Amino acid sequence: MSDIALGRLKVARFSDLNDPFELVGANFREREVRKIVRGFKSAFDAQTGLLSFSEDWAEPVLWSHYATSHRGICLGFNVPRNLVERVLYQDERFRAELDNTENPDQLPEDLQQLLRCTKYRNWGYELEYRQFVPLESAVQEGRLHFLLFGPHLELAEVVLGTECALGLGTVRALVYSRYPQVTVFKSRLAFKFFHIVPEESSIPVE
Repeated sequence: MSDIALGRLKVARFSDLNDPFELVGANFREREVRKIVRGFKSAFDAQTGLLSFSEDWAEPVLWSHYATSHRGICLGFNVPRNLVERVLYQDERFRAELDNTENPDQLPEDLQQLLRCTKYRNWGYELEYRQFVPLESAVQEGRLHFLLFGPHLELAEVVLGTECALGLGTVRALVYSRYPQVTVFKSRLAFKFFHIVPEESSIPVE
């Protein structure tokens, strides 16, 4: 609700994410190379954060892990595709070798991109897309950083979880006061599948 009221999202930091393999998803044999990769992770984390989006909010595990066991809400956004990168889910850490005699301490850009967007396949339920945010371009409050809603981060829908105690009218009043074109509705458990679906009676009729 505070994100809606303040019109912003918190920019996550790689050092705070729940996957310890973030930015180190490659299979490197040499100790010196591993040291370079750890240095890349530290430097990248110091300068860049990210916003994580899911392709689809119907996955119940997402609600369990990231929406306080279905008691929270989901914010849906319109985001230009050229600003996000799709996460690749792999069974094994990808093999990579360094052959960069000109800049031996610098990872090639294609390898950096793989490190930014490779995760173990068991995270695949997230269907994640990532928007990388230079921290210098974000709004800073203490040690936290935020990205403001705008043309490149446009709120499009608000979905209340199946166990959300907030009243639909209360949420709509807040959303419509700032974003009258946004759709606000409740969700429910699907009757035939392991999915979360819209509660049809809560979808406003145009």
